[in-house]
Amino acid sequence: MDTLRCSTSLPILHWLCAAACGLFACAQADEPRAAPQTGMRLPGWIETLQPNQGAVVTASGTDAPARIKPVADWVETTPVATTSQPQPKPAVAAPPPVPAEGGFRRWFNDRVAALPKPAALAPATKPAETDTATPADGEPAKPATVTAPVAATPDEMPTLSIDPASFRGVHPGKTTRAEVEKSWGPGEAFAEDDGTAGMAWKVEPFERVELALDDDVVASISIKLAEPVALADLARQLEISDLRTVSVLDEQGAVIGEVYPERGVILAVSAGTTNANAILIEPLAADSFVLRAEREMSTCSAYAVADLQYAVQIDPRHVRARRLLLAMASEQGKWQQALQLAEAAVELDPADVWTRLKHAGVLVALDRPQDARVIVTAIKAGDTPSPLVIAQCERLLGRISLDTTDPDHQQAVEHFAEAIRRAAPLLTKRSPSVQAAASEVLLDAHLGTALAIARGTWQQKGRVIPKWVARSEAVVRDFKGPDDERRVLELQLCRGALAVAAGSSEAIEPLHWVKRMLELRDRLAGAVTDPWRRRQIDWEVGLALADAMTAAQLRGDPSDAIDNATLTAAFLERGAEQRELTAVERERMGELMFRIGILHSLQRGDHATAVTWFDRALPLWEEDDPLATSRETGRLGESYVSMAISYWQVERREDALELSRRGVELMVAAVDRKQLEERALAVAYGNLSTMYAEQGDDQQSRNYAEMASRAEATGTTLR
Repeated sequence: MDTLRCSTSLPILHWLCAAACGLFACAQADEPRAAPQTGMRLPGWIETLQPNQGAVVTASGTDAPARIKPVADWVETTPVATTSQPQPKPAVAAPPPVPAEGGFRRWFNDRVAALPKPAALAPATKPAETDTATPADGEPAKPATVTAPVAATPDEMPTLSIDPASFRGVHPGKTTRAEVEKSWGPGEAFAEDDGTAGMAWKVEPFERVELALDDDVVASISIKLAEPVALADLARQLEISDLRTVSVLDEQGAVIGEVYPERGVILAVSAGTTNANAILIEPLAADSFVLRAEREMSTCSAYAVADLQYAVQIDPRHVRARRLLLAMASEQGKWQQALQLAEAAVELDPADVWTRLKHAGVLVALDRPQDARVIVTAIKAGDTPSPLVIAQCERLLGRISLDTTDPDHQQAVEHFAEAIRRAAPLLTKRSPSVQAAASEVLLDAHLGTALAIARGTWQQKGRVIPKWVARSEAVVRDFKGPDDERRVLELQLCRGALAVAAGSSEAIEPLHWVKRMLELRDRLAGAVTDPWRRRQIDWEVGLALADAMTAAQLRGDPSDAIDNATLTAAFLERGAEQRELTAVERERMGELMFRIGILHSLQRGDHATAVTWFDRALPLWEEDDPLATSRETGRLGESYVSMAISYWQVERREDALELSRRGVELMVAAVDRKQLEERALAVAYGNLSTMYAEQGDDQQSRNYAEMASRAEATGTTLR
């Protein structure tokens, strides 16, 4: 069974909760504005953003300071730079059907069509395939180092060149014994010790051709070459040199052949050389595509996904392919795909603990913590789970306790403590994969403990939290695995430390961690060539920067909010290019875009720029029904009302009216749910009254003015 390794990506669903309350207290006007003659008001929680001035925006516009503050220190460590020219990528395509004819077949037909019919051979022993070393394909050109959140053009899903090979009209998996004998004449029967049986012929210019049979159907074709041929030369002659290959290894790790999955071809090589001595043709096998995907997952995610999807297409019950797709979908934030894959994999193999843990992790990401808890609790109660499984379960239960709508910080700390107790002894195990999995659990459990303390009600936070963060650093420092895995752990360390900093003003200072994270991001950008993985890194960096902004606000350092928020949005947008954002992620990314727009409106009086940010926020909010998905319907409605003012200023009046009406709808729903004071509606109704008055619709203006008066008169009583 595969070593259990559960993803330790830190929870991403809370990344803007605190920012939603604190980010914009930093927006201050640099000089007072003239009192307007006619105005529209901002909702109450936005009025506090202008402590030196009443939050009233004139219907005809205002003159606002245009001075731009310098970018904060933590941004200067990574200046925005241009990237190299994007390279064309393969077009998007679904996995292709399996065709019956191909270039390999044509090559053999061209060269052997004129040869005499095969003559029967005397029984002969099949030559053993021997080990050899095969040179790797040419190294891909290294892209320029990227130091900004805009990298190469995203690669698309490649098209696989599926073209199964055949030999002299014989198709493995299709052609029958009778059809072969009718075309080739009778062959010499043979039987191997492993149970393989079939017929053999002498076919010039080859030494021997064997057809293995399974229930009188050709299972495979083995062609023994008369003399060794350079592997590269043979691949060119067979017209397969442009295909991606994967090496077959023996138990000692030595190469014994090269596989071309799209053709069903294996080239056997001579020991210690790069010469091929035989060709094996088989039906297309899911295992070949899975093997190649496993070798390429860390270097080219797009090709790995294409291979795995095709493996599932030709073998829907291939559990390994589904598990690998599940792991990649989870890493890439494709949560709905991951959920479908997890459910399918669990159905195929209900006893597989790794898949069930992944399933629970996906449910946590989809904001279904209680469903995840049921799965994890069942795994813990199973038959003698291993210490690593228990440690992973406890870590997940700790995260679930933090991510519920009513977090239990004490319970989270207890789960994390048990995870640490179970995982720590595993660092001495011989298996590198077990050690790596234990390190991931330990890192997340230490960071989770620090986060639970930061967010909860505890004494002496300023003394306790740094100790837990220091222990987290020690986990990364003592990691004995490969450098690329160490860098991933270090990125998770920076992410977790900044989440802790955002959890309490008594926690650690964020600046050191921001600088460390951005420096690490530059190193990763130079080492990672896969565009999909670069986007994953940028997503993590964007989440961390959002936490850093919240942490700075908690500590009374609201400077340079526009520049820092804009950089944060750039990383998040870059990272989200291939993700399937959850409803919560869309809501909170929209919140960030909205707040950047509000800052441009309030700090700089730049409504035109504000509207460009609102145009990016609205699609994120409107993909789902806000009444069903938003946790803060009233605040969302007030955000619509606030945006409408800027749309009105740039003469997008219909949009402004529609946004105002939509905002009122959401606010009324919040009042009905007792989530918002009815008095808050006075601002929205008053703004609509002003808009209709300026359009000359006096009746509608009076109606909304009366509604505003009634709402104002309700005081602070909830309806």
